[in-house]
Amino acid sequence: MEGSDTPSAPATPQPPQTLGQILRGARVAQDLTLTQLSTELRIEAKQLQALEDERFEQIGVAVFIKGYLKQYGTRLGLDVRDLLALYYKQTTLADVQIQPNRTIKLRDERQITSWILAFIVLLTVIVGLAVWWWNGGSFGSLPLTGETTAPAATSPPPAAAPVPQSQSRSAAEPPAAAPLVTPAVEAPAVAAEPPGAVSTLPAPAAVAANPPAVVGDGPAAPVVTIPLEFSFERESWTEVTDARGERLAFGLNAAGRRLTVRGEPPFAVVLGDATAVRLTVDGEPYSIPTTGREGSLARFSVDIAEE
Repeated sequence: MEGSDTPSAPATPQPPQTLGQILRGARVAQDLTLTQLSTELRIEAKQLQALEDERFEQIGVAVFIKGYLKQYGTRLGLDVRDLLALYYKQTTLADVQIQPNRTIKLRDERQITSWILAFIVLLTVIVGLAVWWWNGGSFGSLPLTGETTAPAATSPPPAAAPVPQSQSRSAAEPPAAAPLVTPAVEAPAVAAEPPGAVSTLPAPAAVAANPPAVVGDGPAAPVVTIPLEFSFERESWTEVTDARGERLAFGLNAAGRRLTVRGEPPFAVVLGDATAVRLTVDGEPYSIPTTGREGSLARFSVDIAEE
C-alpha cells in the first residue's frame, strides 16, 4: 500500500570471494575458456582448473603455484599482490628451499690424478730423449758383439817424381831462389773403412732431419657428467638442477614417460608424486628417500660421493 511506513528488510552482506572465485569470475567475464588460456600461457588446462578449484596440493610445490598464479592473474588483468595475499591466507603448503646437503667428492678423482702423473712421466722421458739426441747420441756408435773398430788406414807418402836430365844442373851452380808460396791448408781426408767395420762417426744429417720433439700443453681434465633416468607410472611434476645451477628438467610428466637428463653432480631433485616415479642413476637403480616428505612430495639430493 502507498504510504505504508513498513521498513524494507536490510540487504544480506555477501561473503568475500575466495581466490578461485575471483579467477573464475574474471575469466568468465572476459568470455575466455581454460583451453584458450592454456594455449596462450603454455600452462596445462588442469593446472588452471586446479587454481580455480583451490586444489593447490595437486599442482606441486609452492614456487610452481605462485608462478602459475602470477601468469594467470596478469593475463586476466587482476592485481597479482592481492591474489598472492589471498593465496597465503588459504594455503597450508610451505615454501620449499632446495639446496645440496653437502659437497661431494667425485669417484674418478683418483683416476684423473693417475692421468696427470702418467703425463708428467711421459713428458720427462720425451725431454730426456730429445736432449740426448741433440747432444749427438746415437745407437749406431756402439760396436757389435765380436767386432772391433778397424784403425784408420794411413796413406803412404807420395814418391818423388824423377827429375828430367835436361833440367839437371851442375853441382857448382847454385840453385835459383824459389818464390815463397804459402801452402794451402787442406782438410784432413777421411780414410776409407774396410768392409765389415762399424762407423764411429755420428750422422749429422739424421740430427738435422730429426729435431727434438716439441711438447705442448696436456689436455684439460674432462668434466664428468652423470645420467639420471626417470620412469613415471603416474603423472608427476619433476624438477632437476645440477651442481652448476643448470636446470635439467622442469615441468609435468605424463604417465608412462621416460625422461633422461645428464649433468654434473650433485643433483637437487623435486618430485610432485614420488611414489609414482622410478629413478636410475648412472645405470644403477636409486632408492628415492622417504624421510622428509610432505605427503607425496619429495625433495632430495642425489649425491654420488665416494664413501
